[in-house]
This record gives sequence, C-alpha cells and structure tokens, in this order.
Amino acid sequence: MSEIPSPIGEIAAYHCHIYFQPETRHIAVRLNEELQDRFKIWDYRWLDETNGLHPTAMFRFAFPKDDFQAFVEWILREREGLSVLVHAITGDDYVDHSYLTLWLGKQLELGLDRMKAVRDARLAAGEALDSRVLVTATAIEEAGKVRYQPGDDPYRGVIGASQPLGWGERTA
Repeated sequence: MSEIPSPIGEIAAYHCHIYFQPETRHIAVRLNEELQDRFKIWDYRWLDETNGLHPTAMFRFAFPKDDFQAFVEWILREREGLSVLVHAITGDDYVDHSYLTLWLGKQLELGLDRMKAVRDARLAAGEALDSRVLVTATAIEEAGKVRYQPGDDPYRGVIGASQPLGWGERTA
C-alpha cells in the first residue's frame, strides 16, 4: 500500500495469521496448543490449503488489545522460523491487511487485489465498509470459550471432527 489511509479507525482487537508448509505443520500445531494455554483467542480458522488471500496454509485467530505486547514477545521467541502476520482490526479489512500490519519472519505476498477492489467500489458508491472481521472481533466475550484444534474451521461449521456448529452457514 503506497498511500497512507485516512482516517484510520479505532483498533477493536488484533488478528494473527501463522503460516506454515506441510513440513512445518508440526510447529504450527505446537504453537496452536501453546498459545491457547497462554492467551484467550476467538474468531479461529485453520486452513491446510491456500485461499485467494493467503498464499500458503495458515491458522488465524483474534486476540484482545490488552494482550498485544505479551503475545508479540511470546511469538517472537516461539515461531521457529514460521512467517507470522499480526494486524489490527479496525473495520477496514484492506487497510488492516495492507497497512496496519506487523510481519515476523518472511513477509508473504497476500492476494489483496479483490479485497481492495471491493473496498474501493463500496467507498465510491458511498457505502459503509462491511467487515465480517470487525463483527467477529468485537465478540470478545467468546475469547477462550473453545479449545481449537488443527483443522477446525468455524466458518465452515466445523469444530473438532464431529462437532458442527449451528451457525455453520457462514462462509469465508
């Protein structure tokens, strides 16, 4: 992102994306377990494949603003070479993923073109930005209520091998 966005909205929480390859998946599994022992997380998703935005397998979760310093200090020490993206959640998904970012390790090329096009079209039409990430990020009361496992994807209605969620009609 070459231009500085204005205004930047209030930060509601943070998202973290931890990227891995098949040969480093075991590190991601370990981090998944250890971070839940230390931090209350929510808005979780584990993807063993790429998608349009993320160029490699990853898992992601939200965490509270109050945990930012402790989380960054912990993940700096524990990531074992994995690329990690920490970004603010303000309601502008494009700005959050392109400008309000902190990369640890190798910065990966995100597929932001579609996200930017949707944002630009909404702004040009005078519409409000509609961020599912912001909606879920403000659900901080959900933090720490579920122990997430590799493969869990609440957006597809799956937590655990046999625990579909009632709100599984959500997709992302």
